[in-house]
Amino acid sequence: MEMKNSVWVYIELSNGKPSQVSQELLGKGRELADSRKVPLTAVLIGDGIESASKCVIGYGADVAIIVENPSLKDFNADFYAEAMAGIIQKYEPNVILIGASHNGRDIGGRLSAMLNLGLVADCIDARYEGDGDAVTWIRPAYTGKLFVKILTTTRPQLATISDKIFHGNSFDGQRPGEIIKETVDLSNRQIMQKVTDFVLTPLEEKALTLETADIVVGAGRGVGDEAGLKKVTEFAASIGAALGVSKPLVDNGWAPYELQVGITGKKIAPKIYIALGISGAIQHQLGIKEAGLIIAVNKDPDAPIFKFAHYGIVGDLFNAMPIIKEELEKLK
Repeated sequence: MEMKNSVWVYIELSNGKPSQVSQELLGKGRELADSRKVPLTAVLIGDGIESASKCVIGYGADVAIIVENPSLKDFNADFYAEAMAGIIQKYEPNVILIGASHNGRDIGGRLSAMLNLGLVADCIDARYEGDGDAVTWIRPAYTGKLFVKILTTTRPQLATISDKIFHGNSFDGQRPGEIIKETVDLSNRQIMQKVTDFVLTPLEEKALTLETADIVVGAGRGVGDEAGLKKVTEFAASIGAALGVSKPLVDNGWAPYELQVGITGKKIAPKIYIALGISGAIQHQLGIKEAGLIIAVNKDPDAPIFKFAHYGIVGDLFNAMPIIKEELEKLK
């Protein structure tokens, strides 16, 4: 199989399996690879990770490259970046997608410096728009007020992308694929830090947060004032939901940034998202695109949020709240 100019996804592992963001990037990588009729390659670095390589093929990769070395058993950004750089120079991919996790950002920055590559950080989309090999990267700017298109002149094209942006592929355990084993010589490298012990502590009961709640209530400018926001906060508590807010409420100083939902705040994926008085600007929409069910309440029948909500109520949000609460109680 011709590997040059293929699309790559760097795979992070969690409990021996591709992390959520890696699964999502395999879905986007599959789309990019199919559009140019090139292989999708997943790259895994570690030790004793062959079973994980079979897993990424099930999630859509045509090829899994595994780089193994006992020194790579635990994550070490210096070693991992060197291993990644070596196989990049050998196979010459066109595109590399890396999850914007703490470790992913670390490796992405190191690769950019080591190989003199441009790096586009925190992208929300990637696509081929012309006939050439250039990927158009989309990312927010000016705290989400604008979205910019970026092209890089260096190859391979390198970008980091957060989780909950793309849908992943469904798993197919019968999907065929090729596994390539690579090694890296790290004998001359000194380990600057090492994990000497690891103690598993009991899981604490999760607090109700935007990331863990099954139901999230989002409050927007339609609440009117801080007194209105307080009523929505009480409503959220009464139905066992977490509270999120749109960017204007944070800008007004009515709520802390930790509650901001959107591409410049938190990206969430609850089972139910109830948007109260939220117009539905693109930066907010991208933060809730993975929600299972979106219910929107807004006085404006032309509010953008109605274009992507599953259910919409045109009316006063304060009149709608008790009705929504009653219907949710029936479902319980």
